[in-house]
Amino acid sequence: MMKRRVLIIDDENIICQGCKMVLGEIGYLCDHSLSGVAGLETVLNNPYDVLLIDMKLKDMDGMKILETVKKSKPELYVIVITGYSTVENAVKAMKLGANDYISKPFSEDDIAIAVQNAFKD
Repeated sequence: MMKRRVLIIDDENIICQGCKMVLGEIGYLCDHSLSGVAGLETVLNNPYDVLLIDMKLKDMDGMKILETVKKSKPELYVIVITGYSTVENAVKAMKLGANDYISKPFSEDDIAIAVQNAFKD
């Protein structure tokens, strides 16, 4: 069976490495990008099952990435992660096609469960 692939786009390396460690331990292949522009290019040009994306990136708005990705790959499961959680942002992210929304700081279980939910039938 092919391993499921996850891309993490976050400009905080510690978040990327932590997510990769947690998700790798439970069997996912994980890549990451510290840049919104590079991350968008990566997700549009490679097969991923799940995208974890931060809303506040240094070089690009995470909502814009979400919107672009959902137009090109509507089937992609997208989890928004943010340190700037508001009800308004959560509603906007869901309207743009996000499948889940997690506030920072989050636990290892939070991220593992959110990604595993992508594959529940």
